[in-house]
Amino acid sequence: MILLFIILLALGFLLQSVLGVFQIKNFNKHYSELRKVGRVAIGRSKGIFRSGAVLMLALDAKANIIQAEKMQGLTILARCKRVQSLEGQPLLYMDEDAIKGMDPFLRKALKDAQRTYEIIMSGGTVEKPKSPIQSIFGLFKINREVK
Repeated sequence: MILLFIILLALGFLLQSVLGVFQIKNFNKHYSELRKVGRVAIGRSKGIFRSGAVLMLALDAKANIIQAEKMQGLTILARCKRVQSLEGQPLLYMDEDAIKGMDPFLRKALKDAQRTYEIIMSGGTVEKPKSPIQSIFGLFKINREVK
C-alpha cells in the first residue's frame, strides 16, 4: 500500500514537471515575441492558494503599452492571453477605466510592472523576491549583530 502511494506520488511529480516545462516554453515563446515589438516590462502577483498572475507589457520608447499579455491561473495549465484593455495606455499614467475591470491579482501584477520599470529606468536593480521556503526560514532566523 505504501509502495503504491510512493509510486503515485512520483508519477504526479513527474507529470507536474513535464507540464511545467510546457508552461515555461509557452511563457518564453510569448516573451520572445513581445521583445521583437519593443522593451518588455514584467509584473507578477503571487497566489499561494489562489491564482497568481504574470503580466508582460511590450512598450514603445515613450513607455506606452503596445501589446499586453497575461499568464494567470492556479495550475501549470495556465497559458498566455492578450489583455487588449491595456494596449495603447501609458504604463506610468494608467487610465482608471482600463484597470477597472481587472481582478485584484492582475492589478497587483500591473503595479509590480510599473514599479519594476521605474527602478530599471532609474538605473537601479530589482530585488529578487523571497520564495515561500525562504520566508518561513526567515521567521526563525536569529539576528546577529557584528560588533
